This record gives sequence, structure tokens and C-alpha cells, in this order.
Amino acid sequence: MKRFILILIGVVIFSTLQAQDVIFKKNGDEVQAKIEEVGVSEIKYKKFDNQDGPLYTILKSDVFMIKYANGTKEVFSADATVTSGENVTAVQSGSQEPATVIIYRKNSPSGLTVFYDVYADTKYITKVANNTYFATKVDPGLVSFNAMTEPPKVTASMNLEPGKTYYLKCGVSTGMWVGRPTLEFVSENTGISETAKMKK
Repeated sequence: MKRFILILIGVVIFSTLQAQDVIFKKNGDEVQAKIEEVGVSEIKYKKFDNQDGPLYTILKSDVFMIKYANGTKEVFSADATVTSGENVTAVQSGSQEPATVIIYRKNSPSGLTVFYDVYADTKYITKVANNTYFATKVDPGLVSFNAMTEPPKVTASMNLEPGKTYYLKCGVSTGMWVGRPTLEFVSENTGISETAKMKK
């Protein structure tokens, strides 16, 4: 009986922790929240870990998607909103040509012998090494680029717009056993400057 009660309490706690809404902003940030209201131009919410605290407001134009606690996802774009229980497709105006992402790593003695694979969500993109870059086409939308040499996985998210070019800078930081990846989106000017003399 005791074991059953403990299991029941564990299930309740787990369900409570999962019962949160997540706001995915267009700049790649994620906000754990309790949505209070989705208005015409604004979204009102409370922080999930402080639901007795203040009410926050964010412009819908700054939000890419909301994933609700029940699993429903709502995607926002310039002209339309799509709600779905499973698969979500953002309806956007204009061109739907893919975005270009330049993935690069500068020449550095730090982690010289460390190589790692970069993925866009679960899709393999390339292996990065010192002083190299790789250009890839990626479908528009919120994409999480990730890499791992040892746990935990390192990620960098960005809402990619059709036809635009983005620069993802890779590096190596100190890890427990091996060097750990670093991933960071940088400005176009920085990316162009740092990849100018690199080899593919």
C-alpha cells in the first residue's frame, strides 16, 4: 500500500511539472509559463515557477509558437495562426525558400583535436573542425542546432526566416573528460569577417 501511495504521489508531481505552457520566442528564447490570455496583438502570462507573481505581457509579433500543457501547439506568423494537436505548420506570407545557415569554427589551439557533429533538430548537418565552415539550406521556422561530445547536449535555437542567411559559430570549451561544444549565432558582419579566409 505504501508503495502504491508513493507511486501515486510521484505521478501527481510529474504531471504537475509537465503541466506548463512554453512560449518559443522568435529570437530562440523559451519561457516556461502559464498562459492567461492570447489577445489580438499581445499574450499575457505568468511565469510557471511563480504563478502568484506578476502578469507579464509579450507582443505576438515577438512569438513564434506556444506549446500548451495539453500538447496543443499554436504557431504565430505575420498573417495567420495555425493550431494543431500534433504536427504544426507555420503559415507565412511571401517566399518559402529555405534559409541558409553558415556553420563555422575558427582556428584555435583550444580543443584542436576535438571534432563533433552538428545537427538541426535531429537531422545531421556536418562535422566541424578547426578553421572550416559549411553552408547548408534549412527549412524556415524555429530550429534547434545541437552538438554533444559528452552530456549534456549543447543547443542554439533560432527562428529562421525564408531566404535569409545566418551564421552559427562553433567552438570548444572545457568539459569533464573532453572539450565540450559551444554554439552561438552571431551577426552577419561578424560571420562574414570570421569566415573570409576559411576553407570549406
